[in-house]
Amino acid sequence: MFIGIDDTDSERGLCTTYLAAVLMERLKPLGEIVGRPKLIRLNPCARYKTRGNAALSFRLESDRPDEVRELALKTLLELSDFSGMNTNPGLVIADEVTESMKAFYRRAVTEILEIAEARRLLDLEGIWYRGFKKGRGLIGALAATGAELPDFTYELIAYRERRRWGTSRKIDEESVWRADALTYPGTWDTVDHHNNRIVFAPHSGDPVLFGIRGSDPQAIMQAFRIIKSEPVERSVLYQTNQGTDAHILAGEIGSVRESQSYRLHGFVAEPARAIAKGHLFFPLQEGSALINCAAFEPTKNFRGVISQLKAGDELEVYGSMRDGCLNLEKINVLQLAEQVELSAPLCPSCGRRMESAGRGQGYRCRTCKTREQGRVQHVLPRNLEPGYYEVPPCARRHLSKPLIRISGDLAQSVHPAR
Repeated sequence: MFIGIDDTDSERGLCTTYLAAVLMERLKPLGEIVGRPKLIRLNPCARYKTRGNAALSFRLESDRPDEVRELALKTLLELSDFSGMNTNPGLVIADEVTESMKAFYRRAVTEILEIAEARRLLDLEGIWYRGFKKGRGLIGALAATGAELPDFTYELIAYRERRRWGTSRKIDEESVWRADALTYPGTWDTVDHHNNRIVFAPHSGDPVLFGIRGSDPQAIMQAFRIIKSEPVERSVLYQTNQGTDAHILAGEIGSVRESQSYRLHGFVAEPARAIAKGHLFFPLQEGSALINCAAFEPTKNFRGVISQLKAGDELEVYGSMRDGCLNLEKINVLQLAEQVELSAPLCPSCGRRMESAGRGQGYRCRTCKTREQGRVQHVLPRNLEPGYYEVPPCARRHLSKPLIRISGDLAQSVHPAR
């Protein structure tokens, strides 16, 4: 049995991952959990998402399907926040994962899907499901159930005791920095060195205490043992599509669509301009097609890279289309345009800078009396190197692949944000 759940939380509290964690424990008397549960992030451009737009799924072997469905439904009704305006829970339990379900997952990560599409596929495949209120959670529940992960990472999520929900989290910050120092790059996005922030714990009233992300389960467990905090009620290590760029489509500037995420090639048409609140914008051009790219204030030091771009720089950019603008997640500087400056020549005899001899009369050295006809070009140094640059951990989207995960020949040209 493949069980998928989505859209059970609200901005005020609860959490779909917590519901899944509780359900897996409750189902143990009825069967055996097979493999790791999956934490699936869907299209980050979805307008009705709550926080990270996550859906959950796991596989259960059981010969008591009716009891499993009854218990899953009871748990969803108990641990969903139905008071949330945008909370529309969905529960899916399938006997198998079909190619149509896998295709639905891939679309859910890169497109905006309709509830009716999910219902049609569920009915066509004969899958048991329950949707509540508008039933929007059926989209994520079905997508998570069909998720196939050619690339994946892990996240260990630790949950709070119920009596502490809504109170300030108690986490020893020094132990978090120590855990990062001892387990990076097996773990990442636990802290943000440049902005001196811990970024692995939420600030909302939901049951999550913190989440440790990484590519190495052993490093994640080591970090978990090092971190000191308030008591942990339970913890689960999820397999996830986070940090994989699963949402990124290869595209061209002239054919991008709203609410989708792309990798685009082009040339900087003009240097970045700043507007109020510190947001930076620059146009990227490929042929006659032009698109506006943005590095918003929350991307912090990433804007320092964007501010150094010059007209003619060749880039590959990664980001999501929102309101006609590409919101940048990272860039790859392929080639820097040469910047030149004209200046008076140097005297070949004494090496001093020559002075103008008068309009149209070239330049002369006042000391040596030597003459030169015109100004000379100097190539200006650039404080930017070719390669990949990314937003800092405090601004990173769940799905965006951190540069520390790039390996092979490309690893020589990455500039990870720490």
